[in-house]
Amino acid sequence: MAYLGGSLQQTVAQKTVLSQMQRQSVELLHLTGPELQSAVDEALAANPLLDVASIDGGPQCAGNEEPSGAPADRPRPFDEPAGVANDYREPSLLNWRTTPAQEEDWDPYARLGAETSLTDFLLEQAGCLALSAVDRTLLTWLIGNLDENGFLAEDFEELTAACPTQPEDPEAWRTALALLQSFDPAGIGARDAVDALILQLKRKTREGAPQGAVAVELLTHARSELARRDLKAAARAAGCTIEEAREAFTLICTLDPHPASAFSSVDKDLCIIPEIVVRRNADVWRVTLNPAVVPHLTFDEESFALLTQAKLSGDENKDWKKKAGEAKAFVRAVEQRFSTIAAVAQCIVEHQSAFFTEGPRALKPLGLKAIADKLGMAESTVSRAAAGKYMQTPVGTFEFKYFFSSALETEDGSAASSAAVRRRIVELVAAEDPKKPLSDGAIAEKLASEGITVARRTVAKYRELEHIAPKSIRKSILPAS
Repeated sequence: MAYLGGSLQQTVAQKTVLSQMQRQSVELLHLTGPELQSAVDEALAANPLLDVASIDGGPQCAGNEEPSGAPADRPRPFDEPAGVANDYREPSLLNWRTTPAQEEDWDPYARLGAETSLTDFLLEQAGCLALSAVDRTLLTWLIGNLDENGFLAEDFEELTAACPTQPEDPEAWRTALALLQSFDPAGIGARDAVDALILQLKRKTREGAPQGAVAVELLTHARSELARRDLKAAARAAGCTIEEAREAFTLICTLDPHPASAFSSVDKDLCIIPEIVVRRNADVWRVTLNPAVVPHLTFDEESFALLTQAKLSGDENKDWKKKAGEAKAFVRAVEQRFSTIAAVAQCIVEHQSAFFTEGPRALKPLGLKAIADKLGMAESTVSRAAAGKYMQTPVGTFEFKYFFSSALETEDGSAASSAAVRRRIVELVAAEDPKKPLSDGAIAEKLASEGITVARRTVAKYRELEHIAPKSIRKSILPAS
């Protein structure tokens, strides 16, 4: 009979146990600004001991300046606003040689209100016309149904049938559409990109542009031939000579298939809210937190003191103490989140300071490990701090991860940023002879002559990432000289 028995074994293992505040810090660090605001709103609704203080003043600095001249090493009470903790007290001094803006009170949001949407632009044009109430309603309905590209992509019959106001004459819809398509920018109200090009060509033809009618025939009857750059076949399909097709094709290349691209988007999901603002302070540049995204959370000591003095039951007292611990942990977790983001931003800007004076070509190789080693953090923490976070600078708004790039070897043994190499490829293509565009191998040779060793397949990869067409497609068809 077999013996069935059991035994006890003791093993020793190391485990990392995160506190409540550490877990919350990790979770909050990964959130974007709008996501953090949602998390803060939920916490405020769930915990009465959390409150938002009304704080006057500018953004919390990512340097060593303490508000009200308080000593830097004192403990931070819970009734102070969440901001940059004292973990990183190095001043954020950026040595920029030149700057586009010299104003002391530079406001990165000053021009946002001045942006005009496509809808507003079209309604302004409609407001200058003497229209009946019905015609104005029809025109406004069409404007309101334009997509983000400025097209009426839906079936026109279905779109008009959904309007609550219907004209007595159904042809009034066609009149409203023609009126809309006469507005600027040319091509607005088209069905698609090709239709937008045709509308622009018809307007140019009325203005006396040569080969406008031939260009319309090419887009109508020879789209596939044009896509292949086969002008001989396109000329046959459109019933014109090769020279006429070449001139018409050159005219088409000057048009914009996306007429609404120059207007600001009103889609709230596409709104970028920077967490970091870089601005001038006296004669230096500093990295500061955007005060618009920093929630000034406080722990309600007064309410907690009243609850402590009240004669509560054991369970009620235990519950309120638990909520007090959660409130304090959440305030510190939010504070730690912004402290980490500010520290990471400071390191990025210091490492890539040449970018702000010399442009993308001056980007240096930078990895998560370099930032992590400098700050004594884990790479995963730096990754969370950089993901989805943006930096507002005088030269534009950039995602933190824009400044991270791998290193490519150069002839002198130094390293070049892959982002800088991609930018150089864009510049080489922009400066090439349209009649003789550069192949990927030729671009690799030019980079090699500048001391940057890049394989042809790497050039092809970077070219595709920059949305640059291959040589055969880039070759322009110009009039014969």
